[in-house]
Amino acid sequence: MKSLGRRETRGSVADKCLESAGVSALNRAMKETLTSHGRMVRIVGAAVLAGVVLAAHFYTPAQASALANEAIRSLHGPGFGLVALLVLKLLRFSGGPLAVYFKAGAATMLLAVLAEAAQIPGPREAEMRDLLVDALGIAGFLGCAAAFDRDVIQSIGRVRAGGIALIGVPALAAAVFPTAWLSYALVMRSNAVPQLLSFDAAWESTYAFGDEIDFEIIPAPGGWPAGSGNIARLHSAGKYGLMLHLHAYPDWSDYAGVSFIAATTGGETRRIALGLWGLRPRDKSPAGRYYTRSKITPEPARYCISFSDLPDESTERSVDLRRISELLVGAARNELGVTVYVDDFRLERSTEDCSLK
Repeated sequence: MKSLGRRETRGSVADKCLESAGVSALNRAMKETLTSHGRMVRIVGAAVLAGVVLAAHFYTPAQASALANEAIRSLHGPGFGLVALLVLKLLRFSGGPLAVYFKAGAATMLLAVLAEAAQIPGPREAEMRDLLVDALGIAGFLGCAAAFDRDVIQSIGRVRAGGIALIGVPALAAAVFPTAWLSYALVMRSNAVPQLLSFDAAWESTYAFGDEIDFEIIPAPGGWPAGSGNIARLHSAGKYGLMLHLHAYPDWSDYAGVSFIAATTGGETRRIALGLWGLRPRDKSPAGRYYTRSKITPEPARYCISFSDLPDESTERSVDLRRISELLVGAARNELGVTVYVDDFRLERSTEDCSLK
């Protein structure tokens, strides 16, 4: 009986050992399966993320205003910062706490270089400036995340983590500021309509720029109309003469015209060119264009472009007032230089109070 009991006991122990070994093997198999599955998910996620980033660099909105396009371009910094955080998630278990951040930064920067290179044969231009903004966004977002990561703090200490924050926070601010500033300008511009440009507010500088000219904002001289604090002085003796581009408000269909105050210097009358450009239609037909000329005298006066003079839909270059892209003020080349003062661009319900000579 005792011998039989011993055999049963030995059998139970052996069964338990076999059962334990089986469970361990099953657990290892499950862990390997889960690890393999997680690795595959990360690979697929990385491929999808890279595809989305590259596709975004090929996309160019056909019917966005110049200011809206500039706002989209400003997304380079915060955009690649967010991409870096997603890459960090994909690489989370691929090394030590701090090493993962370096790997995520390097991988995202490589993706930024590839995305910029992909633009060379495409419709958009590749620029080194964009890569610098990308690097700021990556460093800013990852630096701030690392500075407040508990695992990183435990690994390198609070003092070193604070040093990372001193680098990450300014980089983050520099990467995000252009987008925040342009977004603010878009809101302020919409609220200012029918005023388009007065040269009195800092945010207006985001959507008015000169081309081949000295573009200078100066105090308005005594007796200047509209009581403006500042006006713009445009001067050039270059090949293209002076040219001021105003990133116009997209929808002007409720107005009769657009006006501005102008005057020349030196007691001379100058003939300047005025133009309206429309957004490119969705059907890829030519964008609307309208050009006219006006004589600007030394006496400040208000000049108008009446929308009734614009080409209608029967012409190839008809201008759609719902999709105005740019307003241009220019002048032909002059060896002695051309100087014009302009101010107070605005939309008008009526054009009776101003003239286009």
